[in-house]
Amino acid sequence: MKAIFLTLFLALATPFLHAQGLFSGGFRAGLTFSSLQGPAETDDNGTALETFDLSSGFHVGASFNYKLTDLFGLRGELMYAQKGVNYAYEGPSFWIFEPLNSAPILSRGTRQMRINVSNSYIETPVMAFGRLGPLEISAGINPAFLVSSRGFGELSYNGRTTLGSNVAPFTINLEHNYLKDTYRQAIGNDREQRIIDGKAVEIPLRTGAYQEGNQNDHKTYQRFDLGLIGGLSFFINESLYLGGRLHYGLSDVTHNQQDFSRKNLDNNGGFVAREDKDRNMALYLSLGFSL
Repeated sequence: MKAIFLTLFLALATPFLHAQGLFSGGFRAGLTFSSLQGPAETDDNGTALETFDLSSGFHVGASFNYKLTDLFGLRGELMYAQKGVNYAYEGPSFWIFEPLNSAPILSRGTRQMRINVSNSYIETPVMAFGRLGPLEISAGINPAFLVSSRGFGELSYNGRTTLGSNVAPFTINLEHNYLKDTYRQAIGNDREQRIIDGKAVEIPLRTGAYQEGNQNDHKTYQRFDLGLIGGLSFFINESLYLGGRLHYGLSDVTHNQQDFSRKNLDNNGGFVAREDKDRNMALYLSLGFSL
């Protein structure tokens, strides 16, 4: 809400900049379609176990223009933008049960997991633009700062323990707040009690972001992102325009210490960090007003 208030304030302030001649401002809002681009984990035959599908959100922001000539200029913006991904995993996996006062119980089986991730950024793009009749082309860089990161979905699992005990299917609701959740944090007190390998275990039915993974201070998504942007706008009249913009991420937006394999554990039963690069990819479709 603070970011939206600041954006609206700056949009209202642009007429004062416009009075200076070389300066002008504007306002834009619209839809964002985004996903993550990175290598998918595969099974032993090379078949992808993960999918990264488009997620939708919105963006809103103010722009500030400086004319170099009648046709070319520089632009800075302050925007609030939602990006994310519809993530799914289906295939061989594992689950670790932790009985009270006893060693962990390792099982291997099949996991089905779907989660819709929504990451909210404050973006400060800096661009050069050129105008040719009703068309405008722009390109530049897009520094962004993560202010909110959430995910909602579901995980199902079944398998067998290393001692041969059957693990009947169970389902967990995923309610992730990636910036605030703590290690092994369950949501509420809903738990399923079972006896596995002769030991009592509890399965939380609602979990936060770090039920699995390494115990450390790192969060799943990095606070800072940097990307390249390019856009094309069509001016309906001197002020009103329709615009499209592509964002290509340069940064790895996931932290390697929390980006782990869902297929394998290491020889000691620990999580295996994935040393890959996951980039934000996004399409912005906007309706804008230029002063």
